[in-house]
Amino acid sequence: MKMKEILNKKSSCKISNMLMSKLIWYKHYQPFCDEIIEEQEKPPYWIIELSVVKFQPTAIEIVNKYIHSEPFIELDYGYMENQYIACLYLKYISREISWASFLFSSGQYADSYQSVKEHCEYFYGLLTKYEDSDFNTDVEQKQKREIYNKFSNEIDEINPIYKSFKEYYNKYLHRKEINTD
Repeated sequence: MKMKEILNKKSSCKISNMLMSKLIWYKHYQPFCDEIIEEQEKPPYWIIELSVVKFQPTAIEIVNKYIHSEPFIELDYGYMENQYIACLYLKYISREISWASFLFSSGQYADSYQSVKEHCEYFYGLLTKYEDSDFNTDVEQKQKREIYNKFSNEIDEINPIYKSFKEYYNKYLHRKEINTD
């Protein structure tokens, strides 16, 4: 996916969710911003701002300020909230969090945002079954498939963007290696 193509507000909503869920952080987005700044004669101001920020809440604020600026767009908050669950799922897939952490965090999020397609009790119920099975891998795999089936559209929409950001993360690490040699 060409990351330059996602410099619109709808795609920025995905970036916001990725930041809020901590799926990505400055080591992902700074090389992305740097590339945009280098390639475009007049890069978007929010990209310039984001390029120098490491503090996650400030990065979220910058992206959200852009999303909610003129010209305004209509946002589907329910769908965006489901994308947050997709981001947590991708954190689990990339082994940043455990299955139990995914279920607990998803339950907390669903409890706070009522538009998620599954209520908090659903996630907490799966967590209880998983804990009661003594964290059985067969139960985990069954639940993983169930969650994927419910959130596949959102996961499949976020995943290519996440993969692109992972490439930027690798560039960041490579750049750091070059600077320390």
